[in-house]
Amino acid sequence: MALFTSTPKSKPREKVLLLNLDESDNESSSGYDSPVYVSDEIKDDKKTVTAKMVEADSSDDSDFSSDEADDDSSDDDSDDLDDIDDIQSTNDSMKVTKIQAVIDNIRYILSMPDLCDVMFLVGEQRIPVYGLKSILGIRSRVFCDMFVKQSREDMNSKKKLKKSKDEKQTKSSMKTTIIIDSYDIEVFRSFLLFLHCGSVTMDASTVVGLLCCAVEFDIADLKKACWEFVDTCLSSVSTEIVIKETFRYDDHSAALKLRQTILGQQKKTKLQDKQSSQMRLSPIGRETEV
Repeated sequence: MALFTSTPKSKPREKVLLLNLDESDNESSSGYDSPVYVSDEIKDDKKTVTAKMVEADSSDDSDFSSDEADDDSSDDDSDDLDDIDDIQSTNDSMKVTKIQAVIDNIRYILSMPDLCDVMFLVGEQRIPVYGLKSILGIRSRVFCDMFVKQSREDMNSKKKLKKSKDEKQTKSSMKTTIIIDSYDIEVFRSFLLFLHCGSVTMDASTVVGLLCCAVEFDIADLKKACWEFVDTCLSSVSTEIVIKETFRYDDHSAALKLRQTILGQQKKTKLQDKQSSQMRLSPIGRETEV
């Protein structure tokens, strides 16, 4: 007994033998359902409907995925834009400025002695302050000459020494070391931070030391800022603090010049006040009668 029977090929506009898929879910069967005859037109309509459903599903999925991608990218872009300092755009170009990130990175490097290549021993206690020779050498010609001279001295001393195991071990870890005697530790640290990052906070107790640093290491913009700050102190009680600090840096010509300038300005102000008070107290002249 044959299990399968072949069906003749249908001619145009004839009924086609199909499986009844709709009734197979509701009724139990032995695995094969009775055939149902449908026309070619209904068959074409079902294919069209199925194709449209597949197209709609695919379009919905693509739209949904693209929306999610757009949302994610917009969130990422918004996070990145928060870190950007300034954006200037034109029709042909865009300028993006992110200086704060660079400053934060340099500050982090300065806090890690292993990442720095120069060490300053400041004050009588020889407190170490670290820096980057590449930045300091560009900002100050004095520092550049100092580093070159120190490097040559180190090379000459190494040539005289015999090569030993201890020398080979310490050669890679050696830093350029410079002794700074005549500055307060906080003043010199603020000065180096200004050279590396471009900003400094000064007050009456630090302006004298910063001015001496600016003059000695030839930093014109910091020198100008210090004199401008001193001008604001001349009319306040901070003047006495500035004068007191000039005696701490008595070895520097800049401190001596600053003290003379302040004392001369005070003397001039007192003289003007005395003259104005005498004019107020002098009697009013009377016209003589003819």
